[in-house]
Amino acid sequence: MSGSTTSGVRAALSAGVPAEVVLASVVAGSGGPAFIVDGAVIGPVTLDQPIDLVGDDGLGRIYEGLLGSDDRRSLGAFYTPSEVAAGLVAQVVTGGTVVDPACGGGAFLLAAARRLLDLGVGSREEIVVERLFGADIDPVAVAVCRWSLASWAGISSDEVTGVVVGDSLSDGVAVWNGSPVGGFDAVVGNPPFLGQLREGTARDPVEREVLKERFAGLVGAYTDTAWLFLALGLDLLAEGARMVLIQPQSVLAARDAAPVRSHLLDRGFLDALWFDRSGVFSGRAEVCAPIVERGSGNRSVRLLVDREVVPAGEVEAPGAGLRWGGLVVGLVGIPRVDLAGPDRGVRRVCDVAATTAGFRQHYYGLVPAVREHRGESDMAARLVTTGLVDPLRCHWSQREARFARRVWTAPVVDTELVSAEDPVVGAWIEARLHPKLLVATQTRVMEVVVDLDGDMVPVTPLVIVEPDEDDLWRLAAALSAPPVSALAAGQTLGAARASDRIKLSAGQVGEMPLPVDNGAWSDGAALARRLWESPGSGGPEAWLAFGSVMCEAYGVANTAILEWWWGRHPERV
Repeated sequence: MSGSTTSGVRAALSAGVPAEVVLASVVAGSGGPAFIVDGAVIGPVTLDQPIDLVGDDGLGRIYEGLLGSDDRRSLGAFYTPSEVAAGLVAQVVTGGTVVDPACGGGAFLLAAARRLLDLGVGSREEIVVERLFGADIDPVAVAVCRWSLASWAGISSDEVTGVVVGDSLSDGVAVWNGSPVGGFDAVVGNPPFLGQLREGTARDPVEREVLKERFAGLVGAYTDTAWLFLALGLDLLAEGARMVLIQPQSVLAARDAAPVRSHLLDRGFLDALWFDRSGVFSGRAEVCAPIVERGSGNRSVRLLVDREVVPAGEVEAPGAGLRWGGLVVGLVGIPRVDLAGPDRGVRRVCDVAATTAGFRQHYYGLVPAVREHRGESDMAARLVTTGLVDPLRCHWSQREARFARRVWTAPVVDTELVSAEDPVVGAWIEARLHPKLLVATQTRVMEVVVDLDGDMVPVTPLVIVEPDEDDLWRLAAALSAPPVSALAAGQTLGAARASDRIKLSAGQVGEMPLPVDNGAWSDGAALARRLWESPGSGGPEAWLAFGSVMCEAYGVANTAILEWWWGRHPERV
């Protein structure tokens, strides 16, 4: 759809022109834009064709089509497939009133209307007028939502008074006049995903201060707006009522989501968790949906999956302060491992090494000081990025590196220039120029390289592990072990860009357990050194021998974990 058409439609809807009239004018005339609704091409059409061809939920999808990619990103808005909305609504709506605090085009409220009708709680008109509430900051979305509900109920959109233009996140229940006393009987929806690290979605300082005051203790540096809607939903719920709000999978494991997870368990409990593996949203955004009941409870958590929202078993409820990624490891094929039982007395990486990582200032402090290597006489420190790291292998000068929007063949760092430009960053780099380990992130298994010469300058987000020099190979073997990859994958599920990637912070690397069998550990360290010093020698057998020995070192059965680890390993893939 052209930009002029998009802006014209948004302007008309914002001005209060009935949505059905605007839609009719858009689809009218030969050569007009075509829409795809439920897989069928609709248009170009003329006015003598029935406008209800799109159905009462089709306008919501067309509304998303009216949004350019920049609009969708800045609003965090994506229309929910009707089958997903219906499946999730069925988990929480049992009657009474339903609210969607970020209703968008109305997919969830329409699903709730149909659910209430099936439950026999009233007529279509009564349901829409008396039982459904919604809010959105986008007046176009509100117009579309009102029209969709009115079309379903056979009434005028002016009668859909429970759906309003407003910011429920900052204003709470005050957005609605005449909201039910004691709270709503269900909260549903797909709130906007507005992460602070995404360009075009970060909140301005004034908005952040408002939210910090509104949600004291829950807003961190990288809090996604969607997480805060969970806290809002809990405020809106009546005692004993349930909510389901679609979330980015980061809510399961992200550090800055921890206060929200704790808040939910302080005032309610996790009744179920929907986890999508089917890619239901455009762009294949990875999503989940906690189903939380307000009140006390200590039952197991039901698992639901994919577009069809079907049962996938039950798991033990998470404890306070724990990440939730472990609840769904079985759904994505990650073996469950217990390397830190209470009777094991297991030591951790942080007991024998310091772990750290650079920040943005360290990244940008390197930019003016990077150049290409000038030959054998050039003793400058090597710049190492995550892309140059594989398990027990560094591809510096063998693989192109990407840094500061450039491609490099053999990048090195003029450390004196760094110190001259930024003494703080220069001192940080100088302190890292000694033998150490570098741990990559966003990987399918743990990927560790050994810097024997101490001349590698790590680029953020590489994690730096600094043990005594005598422990380099033992720690390299431990962090490269199959059980540690499985443990890390489960603990951080949802924190990375994709659910099959591992993303550990420096602190989390430090918390990784060490082996319990010192003899097998020493054997694994020797095998790790051999793999490092003779890349390509021994083939898969050498890697599998290393993996098997390290499973023994951790005291776990190796078959399932070894198969999982090798199936994801770069040397096999």
